[in-house]
Amino acid sequence: MSVKITCVYDEGSQPYTSLIGAKGTSLLVEKDGKRILFNTGLRDRYLVHNMEYLDIKADSIDLVVISQSNPSDAGALNGLLKNREKPIDVYAPKGLYGTKSFMSRGVGLAAANAPKASFIELGGWEEIVPGIHITPYFYDDKGYGETFMVVDSGSKLILLSGRCSCGPEKVVEAVKDHFGRKITAFIGPVLLEKKKKPVAQQYAKILEEIPELYLNHCTGKEGMVNLRVHLGLAGVSDFYVGDTYSSNN
Repeated sequence: MSVKITCVYDEGSQPYTSLIGAKGTSLLVEKDGKRILFNTGLRDRYLVHNMEYLDIKADSIDLVVISQSNPSDAGALNGLLKNREKPIDVYAPKGLYGTKSFMSRGVGLAAANAPKASFIELGGWEEIVPGIHITPYFYDDKGYGETFMVVDSGSKLILLSGRCSCGPEKVVEAVKDHFGRKITAFIGPVLLEKKKKPVAQQYAKILEEIPELYLNHCTGKEGMVNLRVHLGLAGVSDFYVGDTYSSNN
């Protein structure tokens, strides 16, 4: 079973291209003819620009998953919907796309775009298309919940993160228990950009059992360096806009 994962939004982008790096993250998952967009990034115009450069048509997306109530990962849904003709199902936290205010983490949708999205509330474990699963919420110390995505390609089990502010330990153990086998690849961020070195050391002990690590977004430059102190330079790869991960089995 072929799987391809492309980074379409992140703070970093491939050099010598016109791809734009900006705050947030978005990953396009392609499996068996289905395309799922995992998060959208913050800014409409940057998501749309990067998708156009990578020749990803808005109407080619079959499903959207928004992992948490954070505008950095959810704000650009407006841009995706504006460029679509067809409506689309969007898995998202309850009430996220409601009234936007200065004091809330909500994201407002333009009136013309709102009818194009059919929202499905995130909950427990669910296989949203064959071989692609979403997890229950995992909560950080501030009470913010986050859903993760798991792609089962047959011989590989791939865990996708949008922020991982809860830390990787509970998520990694829950995925292993649910599927009865170890994770092959971790793609996306672990929140380390404002964490101290001992936290990176703790996370490294958890992540070292995963053979393939492709990190970005709020891992941060310092967080990447601190992880590489423990895992080696080749033990952690960047995953910037335009980068892809492929599995053919």
